[in-house]
Parts: sequence; C-alpha cells; structure tokens
Amino acid sequence: MQRRKFFQALGGSAAALATTRGWAGTGSDNAQLAVPNFSNVPAVNPGDAEAYFTEEKLRQAIDTAPSLKGIKFEVVAYNFPSWHPSPFMEKIFGKGWTEFETLKNSRPLYPGHLFPKYPLWGYFNEAEPEWAEREIETAANFGIDVWMIDWYWHSGTMFYHEQLENGFLKARNRSKLKFALMWANHHWNNVYPARSPREAAPLLPQLHSEGDMLKVTDYCIEHYFREPNYWRIEGRPVFAIFDLNLLLETFSPDQLKRTFERMRERSVKAGLGNLHLQASHVYGGHEAELKALGFDSATLYHTAGWTYGGKPPGCRTPYGELALASIRAWKETATKVAVPFFPDCPVGWDDSSRFGSSAHMVTERTPDQYERLLRAAQYFSAASAAQPKIVFLSAWNEWTEDHVLLPDTVFGYSYLEAVRRVFRG
Repeated sequence: MQRRKFFQALGGSAAALATTRGWAGTGSDNAQLAVPNFSNVPAVNPGDAEAYFTEEKLRQAIDTAPSLKGIKFEVVAYNFPSWHPSPFMEKIFGKGWTEFETLKNSRPLYPGHLFPKYPLWGYFNEAEPEWAEREIETAANFGIDVWMIDWYWHSGTMFYHEQLENGFLKARNRSKLKFALMWANHHWNNVYPARSPREAAPLLPQLHSEGDMLKVTDYCIEHYFREPNYWRIEGRPVFAIFDLNLLLETFSPDQLKRTFERMRERSVKAGLGNLHLQASHVYGGHEAELKALGFDSATLYHTAGWTYGGKPPGCRTPYGELALASIRAWKETATKVAVPFFPDCPVGWDDSSRFGSSAHMVTERTPDQYERLLRAAQYFSAASAAQPKIVFLSAWNEWTEDHVLLPDTVFGYSYLEAVRRVFRG
C-alpha cells in the first residue's frame, strides 16, 4: 500500500490534530506522543449516522437472492506476526521490542477515539508454543480454517518468521488450523511511529531478482510447503504475493512469467505439485494480466489503506462507507481479473498508532456491521463462478492498523462471535 495526499481538517480542526503528536527524533522508537488537545474536534461527523451499514444497505449493495444452502465456505484470516521479539527488529529498537510498544504509545485524536487498544489477553508472545496453541484453539473454535501469514524475506534477511517456526509449527494443536504464506514483498520502513508514510525512514529495501525468488521457493519448500497442514487449493500449495507492481519494476512481464515457471518447477520436482500463486493486494493496472503472468487467483487484502492514498491524511470515514467500498471493490476487481477472485472483509482501519494525525481513521466500527459484511461476502461468493468458495478476513491481529478479530477490552469476542454465526451457524 503506497500513495499520498495532503492533510485535511477534521471538522475544521486540522490545527488541533496537527499538534497531537510531539516528536523526539525522526520516527524511531524514541518518538513520543503528546497529550491530545481535540477540544474543537467533533466526536461524530455529519453523515456518520446515515452511513451506518444496516440490513437495508446490505440488500441494496448485494443481491441476497442466491441460496447459501449446502455451500461450504473456507474462511481465511490474515495474520500479521509482529507481536513477538524478532532479532532483526531488536537490533534496531532494543531487546524485547515488539510492535505492542507502538500500540501502547498511541493516543486518542478525537472524542471517543478508542486508542490505545488493549488486548483482552494482555501483551503476549505469539512465538511461544503455549500462546500459539491458545490462538489456534480460538481461531478454530470461532470458524476460521486458515491463517494467511504475512511473511518477510528481504534478499535472505528474515524477520517475524519466529511466530510461525517457533510458535505455530511447534503447537500441539497445530493440526486444527491450516496455514499459508503471503510474501509481504514491499520495502520495510520505520513506522514505529512516523509522521507519515512518506516520511518513514527505510529499514530494508526489497530488491527482487530471479535468483532471490528461487531461494524464496527453496526455503518455503524446505520449511513450510511440506507441512501436512499447509493450505492447498485443488491440491496445490498456495503462495500469495502482496506487491505485484513492485515485482514489475524489476521484471518484464515475460521475465516474471518465466521466474514463476521456475518456481513451479522446483515445487513439482520436490514432489509437492504445482504452486497456486495468488495476487494479494498491489496489482492495480495489471488486473487483466494476472492470468498471463502466471497467477491462479486474486484477492484484495484490505480496501481501506487510505493513509497511503485515496483520501486526505487525517481523514475519518465511517465504517458503513468502508463496507460499501469493499463490496464495490469486490465487484469491480472480479470483472477485471481473468482468475478466480475471492472477497476480503476488513474489520476496520486506523493506523494512528503509527502515523498520528496523518493517519486515516475508520470510525464507528461495530460487530453487527461486520457481520453484515461477512454475509455480503457469502452472497458475492455464492453468485461467483470462482471455486472453491473462499472468504478472506482482514485481519486476525493487525493491532496498529485496527483491523483485529482477536478480543480486546472494548469488543471482547464479539467480532469472532460474528464470524462463527455467519460461517458455522
């Protein structure tokens, strides 16, 4: 997710929000958040109440006529594993650092702004098998079939993989949940916090080459694809890629297609069958080329990353607008891609923990509106020719972007209960 726009006042209060973040340093772990002053900032903006995603709006946005009887939906939740100490990040921010520190230091920017968020389970280490077991048990009990785990590899430098290799794969109940990888192949910047995405200092560039992508494949074959609970579509291990556009800055379309073919050859030679390659997020302008490039399916990991473009910095958007924007994005993208497209249902969006007053904030999110969006995804999938019937959820644990299914001290298990009601009855 990348892009930009200039800062816009919230209800005429840009000056108030612009002073809510005080800084020491340039976006590193010594950046501090000042006490907020939002005396002129409205708690509710005009039109917010009217935007609420009601049953009527659900029926207006999607055809609810298709029968859902007998359809088995596979439910896939994105998992962002930054909630444990990872040696690469510790070298930068200090021993024991996790992104929970960024969450703890967040501050409210308008009346009723529920930050910082507090995990109901407290601040835990997801890379410990005992905690992984609790997460797996919770996900499986509430109707989630698969974790699509964000995976970080930068020319052989890895981080955040400890959640998977030390936690999930060593959990005694790991067979209850399948997993797959989404290679988060974007540049890695210091947003812990930063003034804005544009001003976030680079930590690791993402440099693509065919040789490096074959090393990625070999590592995944050795460490992941052979696992009995690795997620497969039609018998093929799923490997998702976040940023196609960044790949195409290095490769020509023909070069990328050949690289994907060589990755597939390695998987077949290892006895694992052909790879199922999935385009996850950044492929705008190349939708019609996905099949020719070698992708087998597509989704859209979140539709509200407007901090990175599409809306002015500091903008607030009611959740009802996000729900309708998501449904429109499903429909529009599905008509452009020549591969099966699977809908994604975002819980919310608010990355003010990272970007303060430059963030985009989705407001008034509630479990009942989310439940309607889940049902919309069911109806969309039922009417779609795409097989199998897969619905993505964003996300299991994106605490610092405020799309979280895990229980917090505000909503408890309400979002997970919504998932279970819709997909398990």
